[in-house]
Amino acid sequence: MARKILLIVFALLITGSTIFFVRSWVGQQKQPVAETVETVPVKADYQILVVSTDLPAGTLVQEKHLKWQPWPESDDMEDVYVVEDVRTLEEFIGTVVRQGVGNGEPVTDSRFIKPGEQGFLAAVLNPGKRAISIAVNPTAGIAGFVFPGDRVDVVLTHALLKESEAEEDGTASAARRASETILTNARVIAMDQSTNDQEQEASVRGIATLEVSPKQVEILTVAKELGQLTLSLRSLAQIVDEKNSKDDKPVFKRERGRGHTWDSEASSIITGPRRTGIPTTVINVVRAGDAKQKLFD
Repeated sequence: MARKILLIVFALLITGSTIFFVRSWVGQQKQPVAETVETVPVKADYQILVVSTDLPAGTLVQEKHLKWQPWPESDDMEDVYVVEDVRTLEEFIGTVVRQGVGNGEPVTDSRFIKPGEQGFLAAVLNPGKRAISIAVNPTAGIAGFVFPGDRVDVVLTHALLKESEAEEDGTASAARRASETILTNARVIAMDQSTNDQEQEASVRGIATLEVSPKQVEILTVAKELGQLTLSLRSLAQIVDEKNSKDDKPVFKRERGRGHTWDSEASSIITGPRRTGIPTTVINVVRAGDAKQKLFD
């Protein structure tokens, strides 16, 4: 009897030991195995040109938009990318983004339009705008100190009465002349065929291309037939209207818009326009909430 009890106890010990070792083995299998991964640095034998910030379509590329970045060697490296010591960063300054490029993406020829290529000027224009060119001389072009990206007003100077018409009319005065601002705050997108706003060396240009609205295209087109056009360079700085500025949001004072000046205002020896007695000027007079129109000649 005692022998049977010993055998049963021995069998239970063996069973318990087996269960313990099986559980231990299963637990070890479930634990993650620590692996040592050796990081091998990528050998970058090349520097390629990439963009340093997001560039939407239509952006005029400047030097600050581009940078050189290490890049691993690949097949057809020089055919796909712009590789340092093979091509230069300056090739892409003044180009226009054809398709939007994200920060860090490689520069490729297919995504940029260079001056002179088909579609370049259309890519420079803002949506809804048009481009129109006008002839300028050293005086009208501000001695070559107007560059792409500047803002200008366009002034028209013309005669309102030809001398032959003055003689037929029996007047002794010569043709009356006047100047008027026909366009304000127009963006210059090119001088001659240059759209590079990084060039700061003054040079006399013959053609100025402006970005304007469709209506302003019509105004400039007819103005070129009326007389001489002159560019008036606007300041980059604006005058802050401190009285109306609120919550740290500056409000800029409105500058003079379209206006005109007679030759008699420039020279005191020229008489003003001859009065005809026919009302030609309409003045709106508002008094105590009542608006009336008065005519003056």
